[in-house]
Amino acid sequence: MFAFILAAVLAQSPVAPAEPSPPPAPGAPEAPPPTVPLGALPPATHELFQRIEGQVAQVRIIERRSGTRSSIGSAFFVSAAGHAVTNYHVISDVVIHPEDYKAELVLKGAGEPVPVRLVDVDVVHDLAVIQTATPVQSFFVLEDREPPQGARLFAMGNPRDLGTTIVEGTYNGFIHDALYERLHFSGAINPGMSGGPTLTGEGRVVGVNVATMGNQVGFLVPVKHARELLARALEAKDRGAQALLDTVRAQLLDNQQRVTERLLGEPVPRQALGSYRVPGRWGSFLKCWGDTPHDPEVPYTVTNYQCSSEEDIFVSSRHRTGVVAFLHQHATSQKLGALRFASLYSALYSQDPDAVEATRQDVTNYRCQSEFVDVAGLPVRAALCMRAYRKFPGLYDLVLRAATLNASTSGVDTSLTLAGFTADNGRELARRYLEALSWTK
Repeated sequence: MFAFILAAVLAQSPVAPAEPSPPPAPGAPEAPPPTVPLGALPPATHELFQRIEGQVAQVRIIERRSGTRSSIGSAFFVSAAGHAVTNYHVISDVVIHPEDYKAELVLKGAGEPVPVRLVDVDVVHDLAVIQTATPVQSFFVLEDREPPQGARLFAMGNPRDLGTTIVEGTYNGFIHDALYERLHFSGAINPGMSGGPTLTGEGRVVGVNVATMGNQVGFLVPVKHARELLARALEAKDRGAQALLDTVRAQLLDNQQRVTERLLGEPVPRQALGSYRVPGRWGSFLKCWGDTPHDPEVPYTVTNYQCSSEEDIFVSSRHRTGVVAFLHQHATSQKLGALRFASLYSALYSQDPDAVEATRQDVTNYRCQSEFVDVAGLPVRAALCMRAYRKFPGLYDLVLRAATLNASTSGVDTSLTLAGFTADNGRELARRYLEALSWTK
């Protein structure tokens, strides 16, 4: 206000230019630096913390039989009616095994933990809304736009059961070429802070704490997804355990359809690998690497080329999904004869690719079909294996294994892994993948 008044006075009254101040006399004390108006300073972290500490709570997942905690996380209030946002992975046990687990909140100043009900979930973006039985006096506002790059932000939560903590950091925008949207936050998000808010100095939420890679590299769920979930939760009626499982299933089905359409909407790029061409980076969200181990004692060479989506979807502590990955192994030898190379090549083909995490409670055993196929004149041995999701009918994990058979001392062994796809979409993606194999000689 002072600056505006001064500007107005200067605009109305001409003032003669001021003469330069004389230099200070030798030995005289230096003039103090000019003061900065309080409103121009960034908010003090302790002031922000004291103002909003009560709006952040610890989430406890209780194992019903023992009555003790099985895991902890964080949550923050977003409505006067007691709605709070947290991560799906924090409360996943309540969704998958409601007969064994329940959730409660530990509030500042409350003597006993407060029971909560699970209102709605967004498994793809790792979010959930829970609600207390009683209203709350204060809650957070969800920001409606992203902060500028480099903005100073504050993450809150309950790291390692040490109590509510605030951490300063920097906003670094969206992760480029990610399959599932995440924000990069340069700050210490530690275990137990999952589900807590990251906010501006004004106390407006811009993201939800979700993961860390350590060394001040943290990740947030963009606040727009929390706004969308909250809007649904405010309209939601009480739903039983099966209804929540049905919600998760519908979201997984929608997600795999989105990924399928994205992959089928562009041609499969081809990557040179020895005398073959193989599927390359099939989608900007895939990260690819290559390597050739060098060992002079080994009479053959195996060059690896692999691509995978670096993100997945957390269904439970023992079940992940939403994965796209493939591996090519080009084997060749100038020293082994055809019979010895065939033994090596068969051993490569018999190796199982890295499996997507799941247990027998989550999925059935793989069922496989194997046959010899002709890919545009290239003879290939192929096997297609699928396992079904037990709690989410219509979803499968699929593994395609294939090996070229056109040469006696060289070949490509390849595998494609798709987690959480329908049978039809998985087969179509496997077909397109296989069609991208070719021999350049």
